[in-house]
Amino acid sequence: MRAALVLVAALPVFAQTDAGPILPLDRAVHVVGFGDFGSGNQHQADIAKAIARRNAQERFDFGITLGDNFYRCGVRSVTDSKWTTRWENLYTPLGIPFYATLGNHDYGHPVGICPEHRGSPSAEVAYTQRSASWRMPARYYTYTAGPARFFAINTEGWSDAQFKWLQSAMQKAVSEPGIRWRIVYGHHPVLSSGHHANERRSGVLRRQLGPLFQATKVDLYICGHDHSLERLSWNGVDLLIAGGGGASLRFDTHPRAESVLATVKFGFLDLKIDTETILAQFYDLDLKPLDPHALERVRRIE
Repeated sequence: MRAALVLVAALPVFAQTDAGPILPLDRAVHVVGFGDFGSGNQHQADIAKAIARRNAQERFDFGITLGDNFYRCGVRSVTDSKWTTRWENLYTPLGIPFYATLGNHDYGHPVGICPEHRGSPSAEVAYTQRSASWRMPARYYTYTAGPARFFAINTEGWSDAQFKWLQSAMQKAVSEPGIRWRIVYGHHPVLSSGHHANERRSGVLRRQLGPLFQATKVDLYICGHDHSLERLSWNGVDLLIAGGGGASLRFDTHPRAESVLATVKFGFLDLKIDTETILAQFYDLDLKPLDPHALERVRRIE
């Protein structure tokens, strides 16, 4: 009996890697994205209030999180008080679902300092069953929303098995009926001008994902980890870093050649997607647009 209970508890981690369509193919979607936010400080609260004001202007359909959902070591369980103070109180009032990904701090990083939080990734998956707003059907998964297919990847738990899953899922999406856009998001950048620019994990992801992104016509890769806001253009893929969600900012940003915009501010990403275009803009706490030209990606002829 005990072994059976353990098996059932483990199922959500892998059972729902395809979450299906969350919005019809023929409708435009409005998405908010942010990462590195679960600090529990005033900065996190201020960003949440700014998102709420933007939501009142033009309602979001759903949101995505880019990892480091709970500092410093994730959550102890599905009943951890952080769920109330750092999630439900701030984001559930928006009335939209958020499709989340894991960051290094959700794994209890630095490793070893929080052994009591080692079950945090599983708890973040399991909490999907307890919340009106939190969605993490597996540690990595895919879904469609309007004319876009999204791939939520687990860069902290990166593995050969996950890479093979992503290869297969993305190859299928190349010719998927009605899908005009392919968007991948996770925690670690593949390229950045910030603190983690030369991190080993980013190098591994860059070598593996670069050829895959080109082969499967990926349009956007969205991430956090660097506590800044940045847009880069890299081999036909637009890279968006939205790590200004509430954790302490890092000012050691040195724009590289591929960088179109790099700013160290608290803020969030605003995406509008329809069958012909993707519009992406960063907003700060005062809802000031931060990208003078914004990103306008027009659908390529296939």
